[in-house]
Amino acid sequence: MKTIKLSPNWTLQGTKIAFAILVLLSVTFLGTSLLLFLLPILLFITILNFLQLRFLHCYKAGICYSRGIKKRYINTEDIAAVEFSQLAFLTIFKVDLVNGKSCQFFNWQVSDEQKIEIERLYKAKANSRVKSVLECEV
Repeated sequence: MKTIKLSPNWTLQGTKIAFAILVLLSVTFLGTSLLLFLLPILLFITILNFLQLRFLHCYKAGICYSRGIKKRYINTEDIAAVEFSQLAFLTIFKVDLVNGKSCQFFNWQVSDEQKIEIERLYKAKANSRVKSVLECEV
């Protein structure tokens, strides 16, 4: 079974860390009482971001990903469409589901080749699902 493994967007993670350091440095100039308040919050947010970076794999059978400490799965039959949006160094991978919901993944680095492979992988399933629905209606 072919697997498309996406890697974390380290540019985005580095930017988050640099921003946290900038906030900490600016807070130290304002006073230590504010620093004691913001430091645990920034540490908690950073840890949560890294917990969401465990894995994101696209298989023929569906998409397997982690959110926090849980492993989640989206079946191919539940995928209506996939799309990619580019915003500076951030690529948003959006999965629209048959039930009208959607999942967005933005902590991941997706190359052009991976985009094509992912779209091809799930577009064929979506097209066959539409074709079978049309055949049933006729």
